[in-house]
Amino acid sequence: MLSSIRIQLITVFLALITLILVQGFIARKNQEVLNEGISFASKAVNDVGIVKELERDVVDLQRNVLIFKENASKSAITRFSRLMVTINAKLDKLAQVDETGELQDGNYILTRMKEHLNAYQQNFTQVVDARSERDNLVARGTLSDITALEATLNDAQTQGKVSPAMVEEAKITLVRAENAMLKYIMKPDMQYIKSFNEAADSLKELNLSSEQKLTQRIERLTDRIKNDFFKLTQITQGNLFLVNVVMAGSANEFLYLSGELAKKVSTDSEVITKRTYQTAEQTQRNGELFSFIAILLAFAAALFSTFRILEPIRSITEVFNKLSKGIQISNIPGSRRKDEIGKLAKAALVFSDKNRQTEKLLDESRSMNSQLEGLNKALTESKIKAEKATASKSIFLANMSHEIRTPMNGIIGLIELAQQQELSPTVRGYLDKAAYSGQILISVINDILDFSKIEAGKLKIEEVSFSLHSLFDNLIAVIALRAKEKNLSVHFNVNPMLPPQVIGDPLRIAQIIMNIGNNAVKFTEQGRIEIAFDGTLNEKGNRLNLTMRITDSGIGMSKAQLDKIFKPFTQADGSTNRKYGGTGLGLAIVSQLTELMNGRIDASSTMGKGSTFEVNLPLRAFKNQPGVLEQTPQLPVGSVYVTDAPLLPTSYCTQIQLSSENVLTLEEAQNTPSLPDYIIVDIHEFGAFRQNISWLNSLLDTGKSVGLVMESAGSALQAKYDTLWKGPLIMHPFTPAQFERFVNQVISKDSNYEGQHFNEEAEETPLEGHILLVEDNNINQLVTGEMLTNLGLTFDIAEDGKQAVQKLENAPQYDLVLMDVQMPVMDGYEATRQLRERGFTDVPIIGLSANAMKEDRQSAMDAGMNDYLTKPIKQKSLIGMLRRYLVKTER
Repeated sequence: MLSSIRIQLITVFLALITLILVQGFIARKNQEVLNEGISFASKAVNDVGIVKELERDVVDLQRNVLIFKENASKSAITRFSRLMVTINAKLDKLAQVDETGELQDGNYILTRMKEHLNAYQQNFTQVVDARSERDNLVARGTLSDITALEATLNDAQTQGKVSPAMVEEAKITLVRAENAMLKYIMKPDMQYIKSFNEAADSLKELNLSSEQKLTQRIERLTDRIKNDFFKLTQITQGNLFLVNVVMAGSANEFLYLSGELAKKVSTDSEVITKRTYQTAEQTQRNGELFSFIAILLAFAAALFSTFRILEPIRSITEVFNKLSKGIQISNIPGSRRKDEIGKLAKAALVFSDKNRQTEKLLDESRSMNSQLEGLNKALTESKIKAEKATASKSIFLANMSHEIRTPMNGIIGLIELAQQQELSPTVRGYLDKAAYSGQILISVINDILDFSKIEAGKLKIEEVSFSLHSLFDNLIAVIALRAKEKNLSVHFNVNPMLPPQVIGDPLRIAQIIMNIGNNAVKFTEQGRIEIAFDGTLNEKGNRLNLTMRITDSGIGMSKAQLDKIFKPFTQADGSTNRKYGGTGLGLAIVSQLTELMNGRIDASSTMGKGSTFEVNLPLRAFKNQPGVLEQTPQLPVGSVYVTDAPLLPTSYCTQIQLSSENVLTLEEAQNTPSLPDYIIVDIHEFGAFRQNISWLNSLLDTGKSVGLVMESAGSALQAKYDTLWKGPLIMHPFTPAQFERFVNQVISKDSNYEGQHFNEEAEETPLEGHILLVEDNNINQLVTGEMLTNLGLTFDIAEDGKQAVQKLENAPQYDLVLMDVQMPVMDGYEATRQLRERGFTDVPIIGLSANAMKEDRQSAMDAGMNDYLTKPIKQKSLIGMLRRYLVKTER
């Protein structure tokens, strides 16, 4: 076992480490002894300092006692108390040191010092009490008695019982007694006692009056004066003895003991210091011995390492260097050793064999690296091709959109113009279907472009302030119109507490909910569609988690179908696509838009029973907003809700103060002799309306305000309702704004009430102006020109941008320019830039383009255009644009 170099080295290193640890332990002990000695010496110096401070404090005590003895100063009492606290604290500190054993036999001295200090404090307390007693005795005793005697003599003189001469002589004697007493208080001398007693005796010897009663009173007062003075002298003598003898003795004994304590502290300090140095010297000698042994052992280990390890390793290293150069070695030094060096030498032999194998493997590796480089190059080329293909696809989609939208502009525009003419019902039906097909085609193109932008990562989500009311209006206008074509019931429910003004991307939110809503209408043959908006605000009120839920009673989906509906170009199954049409992009775009807005979409469905889609979107909100229905007025107390199955959501009923106690069935209401003035009635179908129209009109004739809530119905039935009923009416689906207007109509008993938030679109504003239409396509020239003519506007046509610039320079009388973007010779961007550069800065230029990308609009703005219209151009959009610039002025 000891033949192993590792074991040998470990043994040597363990011995070295042991010696080093022992040396460190000895050095640590030495340091601890030195630290203890230094610490004790420092404490001894501190203790001696405390003893000296005690001596000064005791002298200061004596000084304050003498000050109090002379003038009874209260500040002297205060200083005395503080000094006692300080002295006791220092004695306690010395006692703690003694408990540690650092002061030998010091406990006895400290105990005696405390005893003398306590006696000193008690004696001083007696001195203070005696001085107080003496002052009271002077004020309320002797002086008071002298004053009483003078008053008695004055009264006797007034009454004629004593002659004035006798009174005067008695007062002189009293003054002598009072002076002797005061002098004694100032300086306690026996002669003042004698003078006082002589004056008092003289007073008794005076025969002041012949009246016995008066004489006895004077003698009693005189005796009391002498007795009080005697007590005064006793108290004064006792105080002098306490201060001059007892307290002085205690102070001197305390000072003597403090001196003895200082000597003992110094003596003990010297003994401990001497012992400390002796221990340190012994420890140092032991450390030096172990250091010498460690040096010898280290030297032996160095020799052992050099001759037994380092030299053989150097030799074997040379062998390996030769082997690495391909030199063959026949004899390897140390190969006969039994330790690790021998094993290393044998390994060198093995290395020689492996070296040849390694060279062979290296050649093979070089060949594989060459092949890998070729594969990496091919992969890079494939990546570049894929990126180019993606870019080409985006360019292709943009060009495809432009090429399709350009003829679509003519098709849709001509159809819209034709619809404005007088036509037979059959032809009008054909045109309506053609217009509807055109809108479907435009929707497909928009879906493909949106999907392309999302896939390319170019679709950006905006952060703008918008009103939920406008979102609700647009949603109802689109979905309800399509639902009416299939006679589907649509219910729209909004949480009344939702804040109306939020920050987000209104276009994309509308796109999400309309895509889902249109799907619900498309896949529902009969039944009902429910759209609900809910949400929760955070604690600060500036973040809204908007929840949008659409439930239908359509064909439904299986679990397998649900798993793939959000994939692009995919519908539930092939038959769905054949029967209902569509690209399969709608829900894929919805899913991706939701993800871009950091939201979540969930879907659940049951085959044959319908589906539910729920979208959660985080939006920012403005603080302290009233909810969308919070400002809706409440119906008067006692109003009733007549319904067999409520058409109003519970939250709406709560908002307008219609509780469950105020609900009547239709039969109960008709049998009630006296109904309140305000009534809400549910009408589920036209038959029920026609059956009860007489009763409803009779309620109106009696002055009651009756509002009808209708189930969804087609345009024809809605027209019949409007014809037969003159009171307030609201039909599902309705927005919160429409519901608020309806409640106001019921309360005001005015079915024409519009309210401040619900003004219909203003009357058409007449337009006036001469327009330059820049368009290279003949059909688009015809369509746009006909629209302008119908609006009462005149126009000229330019075939390209160069003609447009020339016409404006030759005759700058145009009020507005409709500029196509993509044209031969000179495009719309360049033409706009040249016009602006040549000074035509006040002429509004509206861009026309079949390119619907957001960056296309931005390019138009950068070129200097005022606004931008996307083809196909609809007459309503064109009118809205022109109203901004060509409003007819009154003359």
